[in-house]
Amino acid sequence: MSRLFLRIWLSFWSVLAVTFAAALAVDYALAVKRSQDMERLSPAALAASGAQALARGEAAGRLWLLREHNARPELGVLVIAPDGRELTGRAPAEAARALAEPHQGSPFPAEVDKTVGGRTWRFIFHRVHRLDFDAWDVLLQPWVLAGLVLSVSGLGSAWLARSLTGPIRRLQGRVRAIAEGDFADAAEPALAARRDELGALARDVDHMAARLQALIAAREAMLRDVSHELRAPLARLRASLDLAQRRGRADPAFARMDREIDRLEAMIAQILRFSRLQAAAQVAPQPLDLAELVAAAVDDARLEAAATGKTVALSSAGGLLIEADTDLARSALENVLRNALRFSRSGAGVDVRLDARGGFACVTVADRGPGVAEDRLAAIFEPFHGEGSGAGLGLAITRRVMALHGGWATAGNREGGGLAVTLGFPLARAPAPAGSLQSFALSRHT
Repeated sequence: MSRLFLRIWLSFWSVLAVTFAAALAVDYALAVKRSQDMERLSPAALAASGAQALARGEAAGRLWLLREHNARPELGVLVIAPDGRELTGRAPAEAARALAEPHQGSPFPAEVDKTVGGRTWRFIFHRVHRLDFDAWDVLLQPWVLAGLVLSVSGLGSAWLARSLTGPIRRLQGRVRAIAEGDFADAAEPALAARRDELGALARDVDHMAARLQALIAAREAMLRDVSHELRAPLARLRASLDLAQRRGRADPAFARMDREIDRLEAMIAQILRFSRLQAAAQVAPQPLDLAELVAAAVDDARLEAAATGKTVALSSAGGLLIEADTDLARSALENVLRNALRFSRSGAGVDVRLDARGGFACVTVADRGPGVAEDRLAAIFEPFHGEGSGAGLGLAITRRVMALHGGWATAGNREGGGLAVTLGFPLARAPAPAGSLQSFALSRHT
């Protein structure tokens, strides 16, 4: 039998048992209260009420007796007529037995004579039970039972839901951490030690995390090894190419070979840089004025923009201080700028905006390129999954740099065509007033 099913089944019946026990306790408390209320009754007042009923006839007297019995079943009432018979037909000996009961500090038993229509009627009041406790009497109090069922079942359901959803939430957080690449946050030992389905699931998640971590580590090690191994033949190729060029063997293919070797070396450098960043657990940040860094990066992008007939416009809020590694932060920004310039249409511009939003200094780089399909926006930050404005490892490196700084990187298509990539750095202090917004427009060059 499923342990989780057994847990739910036992919890359900436990709630029912507690509800029933609470109902009996309430009924017992009501019976005790009724017993205490009996001690405050006046035999004379009760007899006077009965006499008023008898004044309307014996049938009215019997009806009065029935109402008294329903209202106070713990109180026994006998009405002896002037001729010695009991009004409801009970034996006269019952009156003697009732009067023989001990008082024990109670006003009952009591005997009261009342004259009705010139004849004397005798009223005898006695306790039928010291405490009238009937388990089913609670059904006569539906509002009490309904309240008990709602409160007890609500508390029981809340406890059951907490015991089930608590571990599920912790597992959910664990899976989300794994999805973000955080394998260090192991599941709680108490959760993995459970002997039910949730414990088995926790152990499976831990096994999955360990397996994924091993696979990713093996992939990164392979990338590093392959990159290092490729550098040696590339160096030999470049040496052979230089030797051929020095021997005067002019050939247009040599220039093409030189460019391709440069591209391969740049790609290998990116792979190695990405691997080092993936292995890094933290950075050594220092205070940095992000506005100055962005302005310098945009200024450096001017040469590339001028060569392709494009422009770069910068809107910057000054005084945005962050804690960051200067080289890594600049590298992340340059990767985004380089992609934007690469994919913007000839003659179009790239818009760069720096502002503060919710405790983050945000740099948005928007191009006028083809954009990216909506279902592929997240993939442009994955290594070797670039598309549109996010080819290669550049944006993967950018996202890793942002994660190491406690920031984030997002992308979205902009109106009118193009892609907008936003980098968010945590602010080190409150930003300067928005009135210090400055605009820089870099001249368009052909």
